[in-house]
Amino acid sequence: MIDKIKTTLAASTFALSLIAAPALAQEYGDWDTDGAAGINESEFRTGFENNTAFDTWDANDDSALTEDEFGTGIGDNESAFNDRFGDGWFNEWDADSNDSISEDEYYDGVYAGYDANNNNVIEEPEFGDVGDDMGDGGLFDI
Repeated sequence: MIDKIKTTLAASTFALSLIAAPALAQEYGDWDTDGAAGINESEFRTGFENNTAFDTWDANDDSALTEDEFGTGIGDNESAFNDRFGDGWFNEWDADSNDSISEDEYYDGVYAGYDANNNNVIEEPEFGDVGDDMGDGGLFDI
């Protein structure tokens, strides 16, 4: 009987570890793939692309987000989003001033928002905000 319980417990633990695996991708070391200090923009984009907010929010599938599409996607998190990225974030991110944000502009803007000290890398303390914002109820929770 005890062996059966141990076997069942081991199988359950393994199954739960498989379900929890995507959450492990939120660890700093999973994003810092080159081993250099900090997460550079390329590493950040690779990690952040796993969150499909951009594609989900792009209602007309034109590979760009209008301010309305972004607002709809952000929903009730608009105030928290503005607190993180500033009230004028849309115009700042819209580098070509065409009233929409391309995928590159999106990732550049998001990256800059997490690089709090503007040193072109996201250090581990800054990364904690990324994980929070991508998690359940976060700014990019879809």
